[in-house]
Amino acid sequence: MPDMPEPSEAKRALLEKYLRGEVHQTGTKERAITGPSETAVENLRERVIAVQKDGSKQPFFYLHGQWDGKFFFCYPLARDLGKDQPFYLLDPYRLEDLQVLPTLEEIAAAHIKSMRAVQPEGPYLLGGWCNGGIVAYEMARQLHAAGQKLDLLLLMDPVTLIYPLHQRLFRHTISRIGKLAGLSQDKQFEWYLWLKQGLKHLYNYLRYSAYRRSKEARVPTAAELRHHYPSNFDWLAMDYKPSTLYPDKITFFWSDTQIFRRGWREVEQRGEAEIHRIRGTHMTSRTDHLPILTEQLRACLNKAQLVMQDS
Repeated sequence: MPDMPEPSEAKRALLEKYLRGEVHQTGTKERAITGPSETAVENLRERVIAVQKDGSKQPFFYLHGQWDGKFFFCYPLARDLGKDQPFYLLDPYRLEDLQVLPTLEEIAAAHIKSMRAVQPEGPYLLGGWCNGGIVAYEMARQLHAAGQKLDLLLLMDPVTLIYPLHQRLFRHTISRIGKLAGLSQDKQFEWYLWLKQGLKHLYNYLRYSAYRRSKEARVPTAAELRHHYPSNFDWLAMDYKPSTLYPDKITFFWSDTQIFRRGWREVEQRGEAEIHRIRGTHMTSRTDHLPILTEQLRACLNKAQLVMQDS
């Protein structure tokens, strides 16, 4: 396997303090622990972080989805899975400063290339949380089409597979008008950012007096909007509609608050699905209830690798 980036000494020291209980992690106040020392190749839009390289088991590749860098929970998660379980993170694809955003299919293909630099052939163990869940799903579709096998596809509270109709119509309308006006894809995307933020700002300004007095009561600059990952991701994900469903088994982890699984119910019903409920909310399932999540993940990984050994 090629050399992959590992946590810096400063981050290892921070992790040790956390494990001794000297640093506390909460859902909204956790420490961000990214840095250039973890980047395999400079200026790439995607990267793989080797949290734990050693071990005789098949590697687990995890799209943590934390675009803001707050993926600290992944370190104790990897530790508690055991020293024999290699654990690799696939960072969210960097979207800032791109004139034309890639498609979700192109992002998935880029992650597959990075993953196969670590493990060239399957079977793969792949998981993703939130926005990383839908990307992991598209990766699985592409790997299956290429004849590669997955022994585990684990989706944790994935964002909606097919965005709501009103959101897709909003995007389609902007694109349609933009094309008629001769606007480039870049300008169409800017229209979307301005309209979305403008409508949100107007709604909050008219509805909440506290908002009118706050520092947030302003429309962000174009540069700020370009660096707002959720808006960038929504724009490309609203245009995603897989032509076929992934045909093999999918394991879902749904937190207690995730009751509207828009788009995924059809996937659950049409294919083989294993569904687990995990304690907590979308965020606290990975913080306050991390030991429970770890236990369930360990069981799924062990089960998948037992099947792998028997086949």
